[in-house]
Amino acid sequence: SPKNIKALFDFSIAGPLFGIIASVILLYNGLEITAFMGLEAREQLPSIPVETLRISALGGGAIEYLLGDGILNSPNPAADLIKLHPYAIAGFGGLVTNALSLLPIGNTDGGRIAVAFFGRSFARVAQGFFILSLAFAGLFGADQTNVLLCYAIFTQFWQKEPEVPCRNEVDELDAVRGFIAIATSVVVFLILTPMN
Repeated sequence: SPKNIKALFDFSIAGPLFGIIASVILLYNGLEITAFMGLEAREQLPSIPVETLRISALGGGAIEYLLGDGILNSPNPAADLIKLHPYAIAGFGGLVTNALSLLPIGNTDGGRIAVAFFGRSFARVAQGFFILSLAFAGLFGADQTNVLLCYAIFTQFWQKEPEVPCRNEVDELDAVRGFIAIATSVVVFLILTPMN
C-alpha cells in the first residue's frame, strides 16, 4: 500500500498524464503527416468514422485545425469516413482512453486521485455523480458512440473495488498537487466533451 496520500496521488497521475502528453504528440504528428501527404498515398490510409472523431472536443478540434475547418461537419457522421495516418488514430484513441482512466470512478487512476484529493467519503459521492453522468450521456444522446456508457458499465463490473488504504491518510495534498489535479480535470473535460 502507498505510504501516504501524496504517494497515492503521484502514482495515480503519472501514467495517464504521460499518456495524454504522448497521445497529443502522436495525434499532432499523424495529422501533420496526413495533411502533407499526396492523394495517392492518402488513399492507402485507414478510415475512421466522423462520428467517432466527434466524441472529443479537444481531439476533434485538433483534427479540424490541422486538416481544415469543417472537415468533421457531416450530414451523416455515422457513415462518413475520414482517412487518417495511424499515428493520428493512435493518438486520438490514447487521448480518449487516458481521459477515461482519469475519471473519478472506482479503482481507476481517477478514483485514486479522487481519494487523495477529496478523501474516501467524498470520493464515493463524486464516483456516484460521474457514473450517473456517464449513463445519462449515453442513454440520452450526448454520446452518440456510447463510449461513455460502455465505460460506466465496465467500471461497475471490473473497477468497483475500493482503493487499498494508505499507511498515512491524515496528511493532505500540497498546493502544487492540487493545481495539477484541477488542471488535469480541465483537460479531461475538454477531451471527453463531444463536439457540437
